[in-house]
Amino acid sequence: MWSRIARDFEGDPRRSDLAVALLARLACVSLFVLVAATWPLWSPDKSPRVPLVGFLAGISGWLGGWPLAAFGLSAVAATICGLRLRIGRWSLVTAAVAVSLLVLADQQRLQPWAYQLIVLSIVLVGLPAREAIALARLLVASIYFFSALSKLDRSFFDSGGGQVVDGLLCSLGLAANIGVRGRMLLAGGFAMGELLIAAGLCWRRTRRFAWPASIVMHLLLLLALGPWGADNKPGVLIWNVYFILQNVVLFGVAGERPVVAAEPLPDDQQLTRMRWLVRCLATFVIAFPLTEPLGICDVWPAWAVYATGPERMRLFIESADREKLAAATREYVEPPRFEDDLCLVRIDRLSLDAFNAPLYPQNRFRLGLALAIAENLDLEDRIVVEVETAADRLTGSRATRQIRGRAAIVAELQRYWLNGTPRPNRDKPGPIVPAKWPSFSLSNATATFDGR
Repeated sequence: MWSRIARDFEGDPRRSDLAVALLARLACVSLFVLVAATWPLWSPDKSPRVPLVGFLAGISGWLGGWPLAAFGLSAVAATICGLRLRIGRWSLVTAAVAVSLLVLADQQRLQPWAYQLIVLSIVLVGLPAREAIALARLLVASIYFFSALSKLDRSFFDSGGGQVVDGLLCSLGLAANIGVRGRMLLAGGFAMGELLIAAGLCWRRTRRFAWPASIVMHLLLLLALGPWGADNKPGVLIWNVYFILQNVVLFGVAGERPVVAAEPLPDDQQLTRMRWLVRCLATFVIAFPLTEPLGICDVWPAWAVYATGPERMRLFIESADREKLAAATREYVEPPRFEDDLCLVRIDRLSLDAFNAPLYPQNRFRLGLALAIAENLDLEDRIVVEVETAADRLTGSRATRQIRGRAAIVAELQRYWLNGTPRPNRDKPGPIVPAKWPSFSLSNATATFDGR
């Protein structure tokens, strides 16, 4: 069964080894460059960290410098040695495991590119070249499919395509000439184009048209999200450049299986335990986004990038508490609202400035940051969060509710099956002392934050 599915995604057997060798080096170098571009996100410091699983909240302090050093050394070794040498294969695995440990220590690090490159590295090392190419192609097609599916909703159309369409029109100098209806059509065209690319990559006869179309799509995204458009952080642009190079190797260099029947892939009875585990991992990653509507899979592992429909959260503090913040932080706090004297704290922009990476989109993670801020400023009942559900796919409507006070935030975090509690600071009991984040403390220490 698996052999028949994989054969539909196979490349030319004579070129598979070369394609896998190039793709492994490309994945390793790209992961190294992306980590460097978002360095504050990975560096060991006292910023608020929200581990992915609960038991790490108490012990994840040791997941600091050594996994980062192991990743750097392993990435260099894997790039130099490649997959032909055993040390190169083990180095690539070590790099993937090191990044995985860092992700477990902080959910913010579960960026879509980190998730993809970790899985791809394991697939390339753990499977024969022909099967690795087939699975990598299936993974890429699933990324495009679920990304398109996340945009085929009322919220994305009503927003006119969000920053993607706005950025593209701005870069082309057409922002003032396209109205609301035109933006909605462009948003729909973008989502449908991505869906057609995903479908085209699944069949041998259409792949020769679909993968060049994917290159054009990523070039347009670079235009939309680059300095002349939405002016996103370098990590987003580097990931799009990686996709261009990846697709050239994966679909261009790897070629297509000849019409003449090639030797079939080994039957399931001949599987080694390692190959069976890698197959299971890849199958899980490809199918896991199906559980996102049920609240099991998070937004980014479901490849909902640039989507406007996921759940949201807004954080408010009382106007009197603004004076507790360092001067560099106050620029991210909006003036008080007339009705209740509450000030919105733009933690999304703070994250972008501090880490060069967007804030993890789950409310679970954002509530953890709100709890860290409440503890550090000793706010108790003077902190308010407004949580919104994901937008209804057909109507775009959301349900909103308010949570007031530290105790209520702690109670809310108990509802989630994954951890949302921030890691306590061992150097100072109680409050969490951010380092890279703008200082949410009584001190005059300053730091910058980032948002989108």
